[in-house]
Parts: sequence; C-alpha cells; structure tokens
Amino acid sequence: MSKHNNKEIYFDNNATTKPLPEVREEVCKLLGEDFGNPSSIHSTGERARKYLGNARQHLADLLGCEPGNIIFTSSGTEANNLVLYSCTIGSGGSGGKSRIVTSNVEHSSINKMCSFLKIHGVEIEYINVDPSGFLNMKDLEKALEKKTDLVSIQWVNNETGIIQDIDSIAGICKEKGVPFHTDSAQAVGKLEFKIAGIDIDYLALAAHKFHAPQGVGAIYTKDKMTIHPVLFGGFQEEGFRPGTENLPGIVGMGKAAEIRKENIKQTVRHMCDVRSRFESMILERIPASRVNGSTEKRICNTTNIMFGGIDGRRLTMMLDEEGIRCSQSSACTNFDTAPSFVLKAMGLSDEEAYASIRFSFSEENTAEEIEEAVEIIVKNYEQLKN
Repeated sequence: MSKHNNKEIYFDNNATTKPLPEVREEVCKLLGEDFGNPSSIHSTGERARKYLGNARQHLADLLGCEPGNIIFTSSGTEANNLVLYSCTIGSGGSGGKSRIVTSNVEHSSINKMCSFLKIHGVEIEYINVDPSGFLNMKDLEKALEKKTDLVSIQWVNNETGIIQDIDSIAGICKEKGVPFHTDSAQAVGKLEFKIAGIDIDYLALAAHKFHAPQGVGAIYTKDKMTIHPVLFGGFQEEGFRPGTENLPGIVGMGKAAEIRKENIKQTVRHMCDVRSRFESMILERIPASRVNGSTEKRICNTTNIMFGGIDGRRLTMMLDEEGIRCSQSSACTNFDTAPSFVLKAMGLSDEEAYASIRFSFSEENTAEEIEEAVEIIVKNYEQLKN
C-alpha cells in the first residue's frame, strides 16, 4: 500500500468511529420521510416524539439507568461543561465558595472548563496520577478534607485507555458527601456496567465514540434539578437543554446503543483480540518500543506505544501517507504542538512523549489489517532509525 492507494486502515477510533450501516439507515429515515419536530403538537410531531423516546430508552438500557435520568446534548464536551458549570457558578453561589477536585490527565473539555471557572473564582485542585496512569485514592481522600462541590474524574483516559477505579472513587465521594462526575466518553460501549449500581451523580458521554453520528452527547444525572441550563428558550429536554433536538443524531445514537447493548461481550472480545495481536507484533518486531501506562487495567481497544529513538510526529505523518490513520493524542489537542500533557503527567520526558503514538481499534478492524499495518509501521520505523 502506498500514498497513491486509496485504501485506508483506520486505527483512530478514540477520535471518532464510523457510524454502522444500521445507524446510517435510521438517520436517513429521520432526514427523509420520518422527519419531524418533537415539540410540534400535530401527528408528525408525535411521531418524532416517539423516535426521541425510543432513543432515550435504548441509551438508558445501555447505561443501566432510567430514561428519565438522561438529558441529550450536542456533544460530550457540552455535557461535561454543563455539569461543571451547574455544580459551581450555576448553583448560585459565589465563585469563591465553589471548589472542584479533578485529575491532571483529564480531557480538554474538563481542563479548559476548569480554567474558565478558575478565572471566575472557583478553586480547582488537580490530583496527580502515577507512572501507570492511576489516581491515588489517598490523595483523593486528602483533597476532600476541604469542602468540595464536585469531583470530576475521567473513567477511561482517551490517550492511554487506562481505566480508573471508578467504584472506589465514587465510594469515597459518597462517604465525604461530595457529588461525583465522570467523563465516560471512552467507557460507554466498551465497559459493561449498570450505572444504577455505582454512586455516580453525573456521567457524560459522546455518541460518536460507539459508532453513532457526531454532534450528539448526553448527561446522566441522578437529579435533574441540580442541572442549571446555560441556554434559554423552549422546553426541549425539560428546559435543561433547550433548542430543537438533533433528532436524526439522537436516533442514530439510540440505534448504536441498542446494537452495542446486544453485542457488547463479543464486540469487546474482538477489540481486545485485535489490540493484543497488534501490540504483541509491534513489541516483538521493534524491541525499542514499549506500552505507555498499565497493560492490565485498560480499555479493550487502546494502546499507546512509545517508539524509542524516533520522532513519533514524523512517523505518524509517514503512516498517514500510506493510509494508516492514528494519532499522538486526543483529537481535541492534535493541533497543539506541545507533547502530550497526559504522558508528561505520567512521567515521560518530552522526547518520549513525542515518540509515542496512540492506536485505537473498533469492531470493524480485522486481523488482515493488523498484519498489513504492522509491516508498514516496521518499515517506516526502520527508515526513520536509519
């Protein structure tokens, strides 16, 4: 395969996934003969409301919660922002009386929102992670000795795939009487859980991470009355997120959630097999490579590999020219020329962080793609080394 070949091997599924054929079909229905505004009182509006309700139920089934606890948003970023705003400035208290505890490896939608809130007087405390990427529970307990309005910890890291001990974090927060929020964009559809059995007060997700359309997200909340809107208008989403719903996108998310609920065990197994095969072949063929972070408690589809002795930025570009899509960090930070702040927080040097590449797989990736991609990666790595 060369840069003149149109074939694409897509290993950047943490950035976004391709909507499944069944999802595309559902979306097309809502863009065609089954269009409608769920807020209209006539029959077309009633049909649209049924589609909206069915999608909400399918997502609730995947999450293991009641549909009434879900608020649709435009993205995972909006969902995260809305929760952090609601628990601080939006709750009516002065900024100086609000405090958030989070980690130093969160997604940019948390980091930048925290920076905004800090400007407005909210106290932000960042907890460090260890070289494996995990939060220290004792550090969290110590941070919560001060009055805190929200703990926000990402369930699965988008760059390394590290899975935080959400049960323990949620338990500590409950014991301390502090609301707990988790950015679960990389967890939903890849981890089996029932949110009703975990002490999570707020969960944010993005549809396009599990083969649904882009531009759709959602919040799970135990208590909707703690959400304070930043948009004002109609009564869509009970007024918590007004504005005409993106019905085609939401229905696509509902269909993707329904499919993933039915197939999650085999899908997770397939992604894990693909990831493991790829990783073992790379580590064997390139002895100077290593996996960043824990290889035990991480999500099924993600590996972050440091290619010793080369510039990972150059290797990523060379691979792209040959049709292999991968990345060095989150899609939201790809245009930042600085080394990955996540890898730096785990103790990597600038050189090591720059030499690292994230590969993230989906249910659609095959063993044949793995074989072909490894040959191309090894070839280009050796060119760079020489």
